[in-house]
Amino acid sequence: MKLNQFFHKAVDLGIAADPRGKARIEKQFKKEKDRQKKVEGIELELFDEERTWNPFGDSRIINGTGDEEFTSIAVGIDVETPELLLIDHLRKNGQRIDGVLIHHPEGRALADLTKVMPMQVDMLMESGLFPNQVEGMIKSRMDRIGRSIHSDNLLREGRAAELLNIPAVCCHTITDNLAYRFMEKTICSKEFDDLGEIIKALLAIPEFKFYAKHGAAPFIASGSKVSRPGKIRPNEFTGGTNGPEEFFEAQARAGVGTVISMHITDKSLEEAKKNHVNVIQVCHMAADSLGVNLLLDHIEKIEPKLKVFELSGFVRVKRKMGK
Repeated sequence: MKLNQFFHKAVDLGIAADPRGKARIEKQFKKEKDRQKKVEGIELELFDEERTWNPFGDSRIINGTGDEEFTSIAVGIDVETPELLLIDHLRKNGQRIDGVLIHHPEGRALADLTKVMPMQVDMLMESGLFPNQVEGMIKSRMDRIGRSIHSDNLLREGRAAELLNIPAVCCHTITDNLAYRFMEKTICSKEFDDLGEIIKALLAIPEFKFYAKHGAAPFIASGSKVSRPGKIRPNEFTGGTNGPEEFFEAQARAGVGTVISMHITDKSLEEAKKNHVNVIQVCHMAADSLGVNLLLDHIEKIEPKLKVFELSGFVRVKRKMGK
């Protein structure tokens, strides 16, 4: 499988699982294509053509032409220069590794992280919120994230991959979307008497069980084992990064009783408790591994002989499709 084929398949899977829906995403593609026709000069030179077919600014090839063949791939949640040097060392010692799949964005994918955050509007609309509510709350959070990223050394990892001749692709929101839909189907659509039962159900998911054995089990951050869940939502699983703390009051008013999160700030947790929203926090690395595994399961249907090397927090779990 070529790198481009791998990435285009990943984008298609991410779109199919996206809270915005395919029709809304197609409309956005049309707007971008129309805008591309109108710009000229430096604006045309800087125009990101990828936005006309890939709605995930935080997911892209950060090194490589796309024509590279992938028969074996290193996969990590966070891959920076030390991990790239590890891959280079393994290759020099005879291990075939054709490239690397990175979950958390690097390079241009990191620079464009805020471009996926508006999808949180559609995600919270699935919880019963109104779009104007969410848009009003998320703007300042997006501005803060954007200013922070702007000062990062964005090209470091991409340049290291280039110098080491390691093709590299980031799939962030793509795989977060897959994990989001998995949690909806596996946990949020089920009936539970209390939060303790949800914890048991989470521990039946292999990635969460693995990390629990290594000291990072799911835990109740707001509420107790005997708390009744009410409506359960995985609203901290996708959308680039966690939203503003104001989301918790709005979700409480919309009838959300329990939020499953892979990360939550102190201010957000304070708001959750104030508004009596239960919060179950799962291991971030386990949740990210879940999404990446779901992607690899699809990829291996096309390329069954693909060899995966686990590193940097990723643990491979294979599932039968549909499970």
